[in-house]
Amino acid sequence: MSHLSILPTAYTRADLLEAALHHEGFGVVKSAVMAPFNGKSHPVDLLASLPDGSPSIGWVLGSDGVITMVGDLQRLARHQGLEARLQRVARRYALLAALESMDCFGSTATMTIESF
Repeated sequence: MSHLSILPTAYTRADLLEAALHHEGFGVVKSAVMAPFNGKSHPVDLLASLPDGSPSIGWVLGSDGVITMVGDLQRLARHQGLEARLQRVARRYALLAALESMDCFGSTATMTIESF
């Protein structure tokens, strides 16, 4: 039995990232344009926002298959609790990816999830 204690969180699946964002309370819009910052608007593949009026965060799928976060970091840094929320999104994304990868092992595989 293998124990996996560190899960990778390089985002490569927009569907899993969207699910993780929804679970953490973000509203998500696909193929949107972020409000202007740094003098220009930014087209994004996923646009996430919270109902409390915090700045929106976007994600763009790169040509290498990695999804990169886009946002006004100066405004985002001022929002209390956003960092912790994004950390939970990363953990949920990694968990969803790990659970989905278990499907390739069939019914003989087992996974144990422990809280620390």
